[in-house]
Amino acid sequence: MMRHSGPFMIFLTATAFAGVVGIAGAADPAKDEWKVPTYAANKKNPVPADDKSIAAGKENYITNCMACHGAGGKGDGPAAPALEHPPGDLTSAKAQEQSDGAIFWKVTTGRKPMPQAPKELTETQRWEIVNYVRTFAPKPAK
Repeated sequence: MMRHSGPFMIFLTATAFAGVVGIAGAADPAKDEWKVPTYAANKKNPVPADDKSIAAGKENYITNCMACHGAGGKGDGPAAPALEHPPGDLTSAKAQEQSDGAIFWKVTTGRKPMPQAPKELTETQRWEIVNYVRTFAPKPAK
């Protein structure tokens, strides 16, 4: 049996630890799918998507999301160019095909570089943001 010591052993230990905790070769948010737990994806939106909730969602979107996702949700906000990974395009089919529960979970938990929802945002306010994000869906062709 071969024994290692010194810097080589430290390297092996650090590499093994990094692999276990996910540091080495960390996932690239721009390339990897953002997995939502099934319980979260199945959660139903308790806030009706009416004019009042959409308007409230828009206000909170402007304050908390627009800098990165942009006014129209295309991921082209003024802060977007400075981010390590581009913000998601909320107008895309991929974004709009997600359940309300999935969007709510993502707004709530965040993922680098997107921060989690500020503590000041209530659950209702986060659902209102979901309702507003739904307005970014492309309109059907006539």
